[in-house]
Amino acid sequence: MSTKTYTTWMRLPGIMLIVMLLGGSIAAGCNSKPAPGSGQEIYTRYCATCHMGDGNGIENAFPPIRETEWSNGDKGRLIRLVLYGMQGPIEVKGKSYNNVMTPHNFLTDEQVAAVLTYVRSNFGNDADAVVAEEVSRVRAAEGDRSLYQSERLVYRIGIPEPDSTLSTQ
Repeated sequence: MSTKTYTTWMRLPGIMLIVMLLGGSIAAGCNSKPAPGSGQEIYTRYCATCHMGDGNGIENAFPPIRETEWSNGDKGRLIRLVLYGMQGPIEVKGKSYNNVMTPHNFLTDEQVAAVLTYVRSNFGNDADAVVAEEVSRVRAAEGDRSLYQSERLVYRIGIPEPDSTLSTQ
């Protein structure tokens, strides 16, 4: 075997390694499985069963989150809805729903912020992100509570201001 042939064969494993690594990176980018802990992954795990993967909900049972006032509207109300749940009749996009939204207060502030940001920027929604500090402020203000009644949650809007007495200065 000539030196030139030998050198070419010795480079082949390195070239193959690069191709394999690039191929793996490209394939990972095309993977339809959401990243662990991402808003999409949390949505898929906890929300899609009722609100469906496309955000259209289940007619006469669970409301859509696609292009609705609940999704695009007040962040404080939406955070409360996810943390504490709700029961009672509501109207979404002209249709009535009367089922229970289960509380998800076991999620961390970061997880709630991630899933709500995902919802507010997908399914045809175009609303600003939710940040963990906002979730934390709502959670601290609301304390330990049970399900909201729909007629009360509709009016529970806004995010409490930061408590200036908690400043570390």
